[in-house]
Amino acid sequence: MYALVLTTLLSLPLYPVNPVKQDTLNMMNMHFSVGVTAPNGLVQTGVEFSAKYEFMIVHPLVLRVAADYRISRMKHVRYPDGTVFGPLLSLEALYYRGTNRLTGFIGGGAVLALYDHSTSRSVADSLELLNDITDTGFNRANGYRLTFGLRFHRTYSLEVSITDVRPSFVYSTDMGDGSYSRRYAKARFNDFRVSFGYLLPLYAGRHRAHGPG
Repeated sequence: MYALVLTTLLSLPLYPVNPVKQDTLNMMNMHFSVGVTAPNGLVQTGVEFSAKYEFMIVHPLVLRVAADYRISRMKHVRYPDGTVFGPLLSLEALYYRGTNRLTGFIGGGAVLALYDHSTSRSVADSLELLNDITDTGFNRANGYRLTFGLRFHRTYSLEVSITDVRPSFVYSTDMGDGSYSRRYAKARFNDFRVSFGYLLPLYAGRHRAHGPG
């Protein structure tokens, strides 16, 4: 993991001849990507789909608002078997350098995880029979994300991101009178994701790339 991050960082100083007049980014982009999340102590390898809106505030800073949707499988023996799924919202600032052919990015920001958990049927039956647990899930939680990436010909992207968010796993019991009893267990998503994307330009702005690069 660290070797890949270091390689990305070393690719960042890709300077155009005139970084402002030869700006290599559109002012606004919609960025769609699909990524694979590495397994950690809580979940197995998963997949994430993302839609990102990117706006260049001022050269060379970009503001990104993104919504991800992940699907993975619980694997920790302390938690019930089942599928982990749901959205993660993020707000990031990105710093870029590069040319028309290749651009490097580094950035980070805050995330809000809204994950849920669907317990497998056999485990759900056991939990209800033995412990009166009728539902499981995660509460919402804040965290952070670091992003390193490359853009090719202003159209395609390769990104590596590290996300850390620590929600609580929630066991719920239906008390029968419209109220619920809940028990919480700390959980941690320390995700490493590699994603591939496509950028759809919304507005090019005044500056267009010229010359070599």
